[in-house]
Amino acid sequence: MKLEAAAVAVHSIVDGSTLGVLECPTQLTWSRELNEVSRCRVEAPIQELSEIVTPWLHWVSCWHGQALQWIGPVVSVTRDRAAMTVDARDVSVLMWHTRTQITRQWSQLNVAEIAADMWRDMLTFHAIDADPVVLPALASHGRYDVAVQADMKLVQQDMAQLSKLGLRWTVVRGRPILGTQPTDLAAELADCDFTAAATISRSGAKTANDVRVQGKNGAHTERVPLGGLHLQSIVSLDDLFGVSNIRRATQDYVARSATIRDELVIPQTATLTPDAPVELDMLVPGINLAVSALGLRTILRLDQVQMTGSPSGMEVAVTLSTPDNRTELEQAGEQ
Repeated sequence: MKLEAAAVAVHSIVDGSTLGVLECPTQLTWSRELNEVSRCRVEAPIQELSEIVTPWLHWVSCWHGQALQWIGPVVSVTRDRAAMTVDARDVSVLMWHTRTQITRQWSQLNVAEIAADMWRDMLTFHAIDADPVVLPALASHGRYDVAVQADMKLVQQDMAQLSKLGLRWTVVRGRPILGTQPTDLAAELADCDFTAAATISRSGAKTANDVRVQGKNGAHTERVPLGGLHLQSIVSLDDLFGVSNIRRATQDYVARSATIRDELVIPQTATLTPDAPVELDMLVPGINLAVSALGLRTILRLDQVQMTGSPSGMEVAVTLSTPDNRTELEQAGEQ
């Protein structure tokens, strides 16, 4: 993995102008997240920009060489006599600061398409030019009837409902990416590509084979055999309506939760080695990676990327987890 020198610029959201560059940063961290708001934090010696940068009115962008890797609004600035710290979030943070803009009902659509409509309205409301990327739905994904009402909830609350129906979203370089990544493998990694050793975990903490989904106008319970176990859960989906709709959501949910497997776990402290066969541009949350370690080859989903830089160097850490769409991944060749 090649990491070029990093630079951080400050921009005005009002007119798009660049205020300047944060000089000589002593610590830089930025991330990419799956279904979470990503962050950027810059620590630097005190400088003229420290008195100018204003939350929400100004954004920061992180560059490696000539390539933009992260951009988003500033949420706080702190300073003392010697140093300053700028904290920023990606554009998805606006979901916590924006009421749902539309009253609308969608019929038999994939949740990513529904989410895209809500994202577009939110971005238009804030005059932000960042049209969402909507990934093609996988064959296993259900289609749902969903209704929302303007000004009754924050966008984040309605988006959380869609996430319970299987929505995956991330923001990369300021642009939302909605939907589940293809089952194709983005890269093959081995234990030696990480700075810490993998472990094998067999966890049932999130296992449930008796699931009840409570929708807007009804509820449904679905059970599947699992070694004689009766592990129950309740899922509330306030934006979901219709008997067949709720039944389908319950079937999809129990298919994801009624399982116990051996999983490779990469420690959160592990970073990628310089020889790892991946590049920063390709590390988009949601992609699938094959990892071989301890005699087990498994397919893991990339949930988080975190780049940390200082005058002594830069490193990239990744968080991996077992994907939900296991059947299609197993057909793709997991061993």
